[in-house]
Amino acid sequence: MKLLVLSRAAVGPQMASPGVRAYQLAGALSRALPEAEITLAVPGDRGEIAPPGRTVRIQRYGSNGEASFLAGQHDVTISRNFPPQLIRLMGKTRLALDAFTPLFIEWMELSRRDILPKWRRTWMASNRWYLNMQLTMADFIFCADDRQRDLWIGMMMALDLVPPTVYARDPSLRKYIDVVPYGVPAEPLRPAGPVLKGVVPGIAPTDRVLLWNGGITEWNDTETLLRAMAELAPRRPEVKLVFMGVNHPDFAFGPSAGVTRRTIELAADLGLTDRTVFFREGWVPYREIDSFLAEADASVCLGYENLEARFAFRTRYVDLFRARVPLLCTRGDVLAERVEREPLGITVGERDVDAVVAGIERLLDDQALRERCRANLARVGAELSWDVAVAPLAAFCAGGEVVALPARQRQLRALARGGMYVALKKACKSPPLHA
Repeated sequence: MKLLVLSRAAVGPQMASPGVRAYQLAGALSRALPEAEITLAVPGDRGEIAPPGRTVRIQRYGSNGEASFLAGQHDVTISRNFPPQLIRLMGKTRLALDAFTPLFIEWMELSRRDILPKWRRTWMASNRWYLNMQLTMADFIFCADDRQRDLWIGMMMALDLVPPTVYARDPSLRKYIDVVPYGVPAEPLRPAGPVLKGVVPGIAPTDRVLLWNGGITEWNDTETLLRAMAELAPRRPEVKLVFMGVNHPDFAFGPSAGVTRRTIELAADLGLTDRTVFFREGWVPYREIDSFLAEADASVCLGYENLEARFAFRTRYVDLFRARVPLLCTRGDVLAERVEREPLGITVGERDVDAVVAGIERLLDDQALRERCRANLARVGAELSWDVAVAPLAAFCAGGEVVALPARQRQLRALARGGMYVALKKACKSPPLHA
């Protein structure tokens, strides 16, 4: 059996959650299916990284045509989004779609930043057809949680991908669409030494570090956090906020774009930069993340109680779970509900500066709460091990059963939907968010 994990995001020394997920899924599949030959296909050349498993080889590709050629040589192709060129391979390689992010909603947010108002509706229409094509091509779909699964099932039904014949083969639809959460490595943290306290000018060895784990996206509320830090600074000068990276490896977010730029400007306007708030330039290399997590006293991530949050699975949270770092976050997403319920930290309402100030101080000062959170975080981190998470995908790869409509029936629909995507994308002359 030959499996292709086709990453559409950067994989290398520096990578964000889509690249990390592709890398770790390939490794977890190699352990779950030791007899399989696994290729991890990565775009371009972002530097060398060791294969994630003994039976995994890393193959670079430079175009959708090359990706399609690779897919044709494998029994199963797994990807976050399939190039339209793979439509011709439907029925020849089984296609497993990784739907772990609510892409359409994220693109809705990004369209406000990147697309002129007169083109926004057309641009979003092209993306809708693109997702319709992806769902139509897929023999199997996996997502991050059951709330996302409900979203995708609704879309599949609207596209007539779940007619009575499919429902009869599997009334649960688990063989068609199942849950593979974003996971964490099973091994404990392996910090290499100090990277923040006593190292970064302005952060003393005795300071308390709040870590913003990941980039700054359009759906993050950094303004509320910065105003909370401005209130804290005069009486709690030892509390320091660190943004781990501002240059996204996939170039979706950067210091000159949108919310990231406004965050940097506001921190300077409030007189916080390099005194209370620190921005780490670039992007933390994947092998160094443990060192940053090990120095965090708590973590913060704020957003909004909106549609994006409703269907988000905050991948940046799961590393914190593994590292047993208590978290302050905004209510609204499925992991925030766990943070509040178990507890794993403290949740607050959107745009509530006073609640953020109080939450930060409690996370840092309430030792009993911290220890309770840390014990719960250790348990949840174990539940989200990649080797546990990958089980439904491994079962699909090994089983060979496809309950979706026959590929031949879906192929013409996929061509039509792909054609609409291409036509609309050309009509608005927009920068694509996918290749």
